Order: sequence, then structure tokens, then C-alpha cells
Amino acid sequence: MDYKFLLLLIVVLLVAALCFFVVNPIAKRIAAKTPNKFDDLLVEKNFFSRATQFFPIAIFSAGIVEILPAGSALLDHCTRLSNVCLALVGFAVGCSVLDVVEALNDNHQKTKNKPLHGIFQAIKLFFFCVCAIIIVSQVSGKSPVFILSALGAAATVLMLIFRDSILGVVSGIQINISDLLRKGDWIEIERHHADGTVIDITLTSVKVRNWDKTISVIPAYDLITNSFKNWRGMEESGGRRIKRSLLIDQQSIRFLTPEEIERLSKIEILKPYMDEKRKELAEEFAAKYGEGAEPSELDMVNSRHLTNVGTFRAYCTAYLRSLEDVAQNMTLMTRQLPPSPEGLPLEIYAFTNKTEWITYEGIQSDIFDHLIAVLPEFGLTLFQYAGYLKK
Repeated sequence: MDYKFLLLLIVVLLVAALCFFVVNPIAKRIAAKTPNKFDDLLVEKNFFSRATQFFPIAIFSAGIVEILPAGSALLDHCTRLSNVCLALVGFAVGCSVLDVVEALNDNHQKTKNKPLHGIFQAIKLFFFCVCAIIIVSQVSGKSPVFILSALGAAATVLMLIFRDSILGVVSGIQINISDLLRKGDWIEIERHHADGTVIDITLTSVKVRNWDKTISVIPAYDLITNSFKNWRGMEESGGRRIKRSLLIDQQSIRFLTPEEIERLSKIEILKPYMDEKRKELAEEFAAKYGEGAEPSELDMVNSRHLTNVGTFRAYCTAYLRSLEDVAQNMTLMTRQLPPSPEGLPLEIYAFTNKTEWITYEGIQSDIFDHLIAVLPEFGLTLFQYAGYLKK
């Protein structure tokens, strides 16, 4: 019996060496030569190298039954050892399969941004628990049911130990089902000072690369229990909002003179507005004072008249309407906000067709460069503190 058992061990070692030094290299060469990428993933995630470990263990398990006498202590110990090895190899192979599935998911265009990494980690954790129960059962000689009963008694302690993991699993499932978050999303969480792109969603946390290149790690359950801002909707809409004000010096606001009205009417994008307003105001003035009446300075107060700020507001809207980089099918307006000690805010509210940060900032800057430069044509000035001007 001793020499048979020794021979069995030699055969098992030879098979293990054959699998490691011959079968695995051949599998790698075959996978490298085939155009299919699936077998490359199997090699990369160590599926073949782990799966071939079943062969020596299976030979050992079958051989000891034939060689060792039934009921012997050595047979019992060898059987437990082979079961432990099978559990470990099964766990390793299961993890490799999950890694392959996750890699396929990452390479798929429709699902690569889905937050499934945490779910795969949860399945691996389940496999680990099953493997651990089997190993403890074999080592202790107790039934797995007994082990589960003992774990049930210690459930409170386990819940405290694995609190973050349990909350993370539940949160990961909620995030996935509700599609709240994907890899590549731009999110903003003020309480964590996080503002950047999601680079990974794990079982218990979400990693965000901030715009200053720092990394913020946020608990997954925190995204479910608290609010955060996801900019994905902006990117999917194809438009990014411009919402910025020009602070007009209120002392420069006045009525337009006839000469200024004539001059501004020659601006191509403003001409339709000026013609319409001049006709509308002329009809109102004639209805009030009669045909042929000439407006006086007093009539500037007693009747409607064009102002430089109102005309400039119309020019801003017309200018935005003339730009190809501004989304014409989205909200577009120029509006006045309540006056303040810093001037009269004239807000530009529009959306650009480009959502990329650098491109968007360039478009926004070009718009305000032009509007600030054209302000003197309307007799308007921007507000600045007197102390600042003196410096």
C-alpha cells in the first residue's frame, strides 16, 4: 500500500507539472494565434491555468479510494485534503469566469459604463463564503449545516464586521437598477469636495478623479442616502448652459437719441428689431398726439421710447441667435435681474452645442468678449468700483 500511495503521489505531481509546463503554454500559443478575443481573455484571466488544476486533484481523489483501505484515518485525511483543494480551485475558477464576464462587459459598447463591478465583487464574496464554509467543514469534520447554524448565531457580529460590504452590495444593486451612476459620469458631491469623473464603482465605494487630478473615495451607500449632482444629462442632451451676467453701470442707462436710433438701425442683426420698434412706437405716438406731431423732450417721459439697455438686450438675443455654436432649439434669452449696488445684471441664458469643457469655455468667452466690446456702441458701461478704477 505504501508504494502504491507513493506512486500515486508521483503520478499526481507529474500530471500537475504536465499541466503547468505543457498544457498551459500550448493553450496560450493557440489563443494568441486565433483571431477570437474570447480565448485571449480566458488566458489573461488565468482560467486555463486554474481549471487544469482539477486534473491532478481528481486523479488523487479517485486513486486514494482504490489504494487506501476503507475507514482508515489516512483515507479520511486525504479525502478532506482533496475536498479542500477542490473547493479552493473551484473558487479560483469561479473568480476567473467572473473576471472574463466583467471584461466582456467592459468591452461591450452598451454596457461598459454600467456599474457592475460591485455586483461581480459581491458574487465573488458569496463564492468565498461558500468556499470558506466547505473548508471549515472539512477541517473540523462538522457538517456545513452545523457551520451555517453557528454563523447564524454570530450573525449580529458578522453584520457589524461586514456592515459596509452589505450596505455597498445593496447600494450597488440600487445604483445599477436605477442607472444612477456609470463609469465616466461627471458627478459633483459638495460634502465630500468631490467634483470630477467616476473611474471605478466597487462593492463598497465609488472612486472619483477630481479635476485637480486628486482621487476621492466615497462610500457607495452614501450616494443612495444623500444627494449628488450627475452631469450626464447635460452631456446626453448635447447642450451645456451659459448663465452669466454683465453688470451694467446704471448711471449709463438712458433713452436713445434719434441719431443713435438711426445708427443702430444699420446693424444687420438688430435691424428687424429696430424697424419693428420704430413702427410700433410711431403708431402709438400718432394715436396719442395725432398725425404729424413731433416728439419733444417731455414726450420722452410721457410716452414709450427706446432705451440703450433695452436695445442692447435685444442685440444680445439677436447675436446669440446668429451663432452656430449656440443651441437654437433650447432656452435662449437675455434677461434683467434685480438691480443691485454692483449694477444692473444683464444675464445671458443659453446653451452651447458643444459640451466639452475646453470648447464650451472658449465659446462662452468669445460671446462675452464680443458683448463687452460692443457695449460702448449703445452708450453703456460696465460697473466697476471707483477705488478699483483709481488703482
